[in-house]
Amino acid sequence: MKVMKATLFLFSLAAVLLLSVPAQAHHSFAATYIGEKEITVEGTVVQIALRSPHSFFFVEAKDDKGVVRRWAFEGAAATQLTNQGVTRDTFKVGDPVKVLANPSRDPEAYRGRMVKITRTTDGKSWGGRPGETVE
Repeated sequence: MKVMKATLFLFSLAAVLLLSVPAQAHHSFAATYIGEKEITVEGTVVQIALRSPHSFFFVEAKDDKGVVRRWAFEGAAATQLTNQGVTRDTFKVGDPVKVLANPSRDPEAYRGRMVKITRTTDGKSWGGRPGETVE
């Protein structure tokens, strides 16, 4: 009976440890981005990766010295975007966009957490702040 209890305890402990790994492996946005700061980047979409757990919009834009930089903007999962009206056809490579984002905590990284993306040719957008009207 003692062996059975010990075995059950070990299996239970192993299950708890295994189930806790994915939760610890997933990063928080606060660890990667400065949530209380926002930047705006205007450029051209060069790649879109709609996927889970986070989608990415890659945008090329000139920095303050005129050098073209490739930005990676991390956003919601593909299913969340789809549920909010953004499909694979909503934004396309070549679209001129304006992105509002929380910047990376790494000042050398050209990446941000996407708050809002707007196609500048027609105003089509996704995201925004609570209470803000999104077209």
